[in-house]
Amino acid sequence: MQAGMEVQQLADLVGITANYLRKLERGARTRMRPGHYQALRAALDAHQTELLAPHTDPPERK
Repeated sequence: MQAGMEVQQLADLVGITANYLRKLERGARTRMRPGHYQALRAALDAHQTELLAPHTDPPERK
């Protein structure tokens, strides 16, 4: 939405399905092929830190 595109438009530009893009947005999917990732960054004119979720360490086991 911030890029002024519908999910389907962005998915078409990137070469992925709208369903897959929605899963990425929700965090249900966490990996993409490098080419699709580069296409997504280019379509959104985004820096990689804007697209990657912050890394969190797993909780310590006791």
